[in-house]
Amino acid sequence: MDAAVIIVGGGPVGLSLALGLARYGTQSIVLERKPEPVPESRAVVIWARTQEIFRDWGVYDALRAAGAFTTTFRAINARTERELIRLDWTVMGDVVADPGVLVIPQNVTERVLRELVRANPLCELRTGVEVTGLRQDTQFVDVSYDDGNASHTLRGSYAVGCDGAHGITRHLIGLTLEGITYDTRVVLSDEVLDHDVDEDALARVRLDHPQLRAAIRFAPRTWRIIAPVGKDGSTEEILSEAAHKQRLAEVFGEGVQTTTLWTSLFQIHRRHAQRFIVGRVALAGDAAHLNSPAGGQGMNAGIQDAANLAWKIAYALRGEGDGDALFESYDIERREMITGTIERFTDRLTRVAMGFPLRAKQMAVRAMSRAVRGRGMQRKACRALGMLSGRYTKSPIVDARHPLAGRRLDDLQLPDGTRLDTRRAGGTMIVVAGEFALDLPHVVVPVPPKRWHVKLPVVLIVRPDGCVACVIEKPTQEKIERAWEKAFCSTIPLPQGAA
Repeated sequence: MDAAVIIVGGGPVGLSLALGLARYGTQSIVLERKPEPVPESRAVVIWARTQEIFRDWGVYDALRAAGAFTTTFRAINARTERELIRLDWTVMGDVVADPGVLVIPQNVTERVLRELVRANPLCELRTGVEVTGLRQDTQFVDVSYDDGNASHTLRGSYAVGCDGAHGITRHLIGLTLEGITYDTRVVLSDEVLDHDVDEDALARVRLDHPQLRAAIRFAPRTWRIIAPVGKDGSTEEILSEAAHKQRLAEVFGEGVQTTTLWTSLFQIHRRHAQRFIVGRVALAGDAAHLNSPAGGQGMNAGIQDAANLAWKIAYALRGEGDGDALFESYDIERREMITGTIERFTDRLTRVAMGFPLRAKQMAVRAMSRAVRGRGMQRKACRALGMLSGRYTKSPIVDARHPLAGRRLDDLQLPDGTRLDTRRAGGTMIVVAGEFALDLPHVVVPVPPKRWHVKLPVVLIVRPDGCVACVIEKPTQEKIERAWEKAFCSTIPLPQGAA
C-alpha cells in the first residue's frame, strides 16, 4: 500500500481527517485539486465542539493563534444600534474547558491546517492533482489521479471523499445528494470598512427589512454581508453596483465606504447522501451532506465527521475484532446526527430568518432576546450553536438504553484541577462515579452532575471522540468487559494496569 488511507479533497475536512488519523498513528495521503488554499473567507466560525476535537489532536493552539477568540456573542439592531442578543459563553465553563467562539475565516483555517499536515510525518499532501477514478475490493481501494504530467494510482486500505458537493468521489461510488433546495437565494459578500464599527459586536441585523439583512464581523473592520434576495430577479440585477450599495446601506448606513473582497449569489440546500459508506470508501463533509449556512455549522459538521471516522479507521486497521462493523458504524452515527440534529437546527433557523413574515420574524427575535437573558436559556442556546448537543441512538456500538449514552461527555473539572478531556487526551477512557473498586485504568468523578441522571455506583465507557458508548449501573467486571467489546467491536483490548 501507498498509505493506509487515501483522502480525496484537501479542504478543512480532508486536512482535519489526516491530522486525526495521525493522532492515532495512521498514515494518509491527501489529494487536492487546488494548489493553494481557497482565497475566500467562506466558513468563519469554529464552534466549541470542533475546538474540543482540535484540542484532542494537539492542533488547536495553532488555529486559535491565527484567529480571534471571544467569550461573548453580541448582535445589535442595525437600524436602532440597540443590542438584540448577547450570549455569554462563560456560562458553559463547567462543561467546556475554554468556552467561547473562535472566529477565523476558512482560508486562514486551511492555511494553518496545511502547514500542520505538511509538518506531520504521517501525513502527505499532494496538491494540483485531479482524481480520475476509484476501484475497490474487499481489502483495498485504488485511487487514480492526474498531476498534469502523468497518471498515477495509489492503493490504500480505505479511501475517504472530502471533496465537496461537486467532488468526484460520491459519483464514483454511485451516490447522490437527496433533499430540498430552498426557494430563497442569498447574496454573500465580504467587505472591509474604511473605519471601525461596533468593535465589541459580532453581528448587525435589520429586523425591519422584509427579508433578512445581516452582517457578521470576522476580522478587524471586515464583515460578511448576508442578504436573502428571493427567487425573482436576474443575476445581473441582483449583483449590480446599485443593489450592492443598497445592501451595504441597509446594514451600515448611508455613505459607508468599503472594499469588496468577494461576492457570491447562491441557493441554499438541505441534502445528504443515501449512505456515507460504500464498501471501503467513506464520505465526509459537503461530499456527504449539504446544510443551510444558518448557524455556521457546515464546515464544523464535516470536521466532526472526521473526528468520528478517524479513530474507527485507525482501530479497524489493527486487524483484530470486527473492524468492518466499527467502520460501518460511522455511516449510521453521522447520518443520524446530520438528519436528526444539524439539519433540523439549521432548517429551523433558515425558516425563521427567511420564511417568516416580517412581523412574525420580529416577534421571534424579540422573544429569543428576552429568553436568553436567563442562565438556563443562555446555556441551551450555547449548546445548540456550539454543537454540544445531539445523540447517537441508532448506533450498533452504543448502548442507548441510558439517556447519557450516545452523547458527548461534559468536560468536567476534576478535584485536582484537571479536566476530563485532558485526562482522556483523545483516547478511550473509563469513568467511575460512586463507591466501586476497579482494577483497571480509570478516572474518578466524585460527584457526577444531576443532568447525567445516573444511579451510583456507575461506570462510563468513553470513546476517543468524547462520546459515551455505555453507561453501566450496578457495574461488574463482566459487564465492563462486554460493554468494552461492543463499543469497539473487539478491535482493541480492555486496558490493563494500575487503576
